[in-house]
Amino acid sequence: MIAIIYDLELVKRFKKGQLSEIVEIGACKVDLQKKEIIDELQIYMLPRSGYIPKSTRKFIKMTKEDVKKAIPFNQGIELFSSWLGENYYLCSWGKDDKVHLMDQCLRNKIPLDWFINYNDIQRQIGKALGNENANEQVGLKKALQIADIDPIGKAHRGIDDTINTALLFIKYIDQVTLIENKITEKELKLLKNKQKRKRKVSRRIDKTNQENKSHHPNHAPK
Repeated sequence: MIAIIYDLELVKRFKKGQLSEIVEIGACKVDLQKKEIIDELQIYMLPRSGYIPKSTRKFIKMTKEDVKKAIPFNQGIELFSSWLGENYYLCSWGKDDKVHLMDQCLRNKIPLDWFINYNDIQRQIGKALGNENANEQVGLKKALQIADIDPIGKAHRGIDDTINTALLFIKYIDQVTLIENKITEKELKLLKNKQKRKRKVSRRIDKTNQENKSHHPNHAPK
């Protein structure tokens, strides 16, 4: 078995009800016996609009060359899931990246049979670092400082955050217990219901915005 450490970067959201969209997946494979990184993967993906906003590009440090490499979400997930191989644990720093990935796959009707053996390693490593408060999550930057690990690359860049997380994981690997699991029907149902509520809120906000525009003097009928 190997551990797949992954990190997502999303389009920056400025409006209430705006759906989150993944623009980068950074991932690396960690050999659990050798305790070392054996492979890396970085994928840039286009939002549904086909355009990555400047604010997002700046936030995740995307270059013009990076933008040229961006591919549609469905294609990116196919590439990612094929790269995973067999017999792996999927690991992320916190549960948010699990929710975002599952959410967008469901919206795009992409099967999630490859999403197995998920583990949130943030809490266990946080405990190894001395954080006994189960309700308090340790940020990646702070965790690296406590662990005396010099971070590589730039923060909020998927591939760099992934490698830094993997370095933390490797250092505390003997204090992390990875479990095998699959997505349950109950979990999928809860996420689908959450999506429905989000869509309702989004439609309500869009309707309100349209009504406000129609009543604005600059949009009054001539």
